[in-house]
Amino acid sequence: MKKILTIIVAFLFFIIGHAQTMTCKDLVKYRDVNLLAILDNETAKAKQMQQNLMASKLEIEKQKKILEKAKTNAEVKMAITAIKGAADQVISIFSAIKAAKGGLKIAVNAANVAAAISKGKGRLDVLIADSEKDALVKAIENEVIGAIPIVSNIYSLYGTIDDLSKLNKVRYDLLNDISKANANIDKVNAKLSSAFIGVKRVNDYQYYISDYLNKNCSAK
Repeated sequence: MKKILTIIVAFLFFIIGHAQTMTCKDLVKYRDVNLLAILDNETAKAKQMQQNLMASKLEIEKQKKILEKAKTNAEVKMAITAIKGAADQVISIFSAIKAAKGGLKIAVNAANVAAAISKGKGRLDVLIADSEKDALVKAIENEVIGAIPIVSNIYSLYGTIDDLSKLNKVRYDLLNDISKANANIDKVNAKLSSAFIGVKRVNDYQYYISDYLNKNCSAK
């Protein structure tokens, strides 16, 4: 048993050590192929976030139209429940973005890219992916922080409405607040569109990797 454990530990150390090596050839491929795949993946995540926000906004807008003409308690209760659910989804997304603010602790520059390269592909993957997340958060954080209380109002101020008489007392305010919330969701989505992966950052990463290759490898 002890011998088997020793073999397993030795194998794990071999795997870890092997994972930390990147040949110059590997790095050229990483710069020209793998890098774009990482950036595409981060862009896909941002687009999925945008699609989720839009789906929630459309659901809120749909239920708003029902509330405008609601004539029964059942219609009111169903619409409010659906709005609360959609608003909750939006808040979850926004809260995650707010929590990620300032999450990247290491600047992306030639020295830190070189340090990541020395620790292997996995570390370089993390550095670049974190850089993209950080850039995305910085691009939309002001809109998100401004939108959170507005969307939250729908949930906190109107979440207990469950019949027509309660709705009639606040119908105008509720519909107005829903419009404000959706306008803020649109602002975040617009910022998300402009924050998708740009040529500048791709060129930066490629430049830093090329700089390392020029200094450490004969093949560029």
